[in-house]
Amino acid sequence: MEKIQMLEEKITKVIEKIKVLTEENDKLSAKINKLQDALADKDEEIASLKRELKNADTLRTDIDRLHSERETVKSQLESLIQELESVEI
Repeated sequence: MEKIQMLEEKITKVIEKIKVLTEENDKLSAKINKLQDALADKDEEIASLKRELKNADTLRTDIDRLHSERETVKSQLESLIQELESVEI
């Protein structure tokens, strides 16, 4: 009978350990899910920032082009003004 009682105690301990491990596993699974959601949010933020950066690059290219056009127009106007000044009326 003593052996059966020892076996029952061991089984009880194993069951308790399984319960503890199951609870820990559930907590860790919930934490993993939370972290995966946070990671997905960060991935979405990164994608959004990349789109904004691409738009900023496009705007910078447009600004550079407009500056170049402005300088060309300025140069042409200066040239026309010089021609007008050289003409005697």
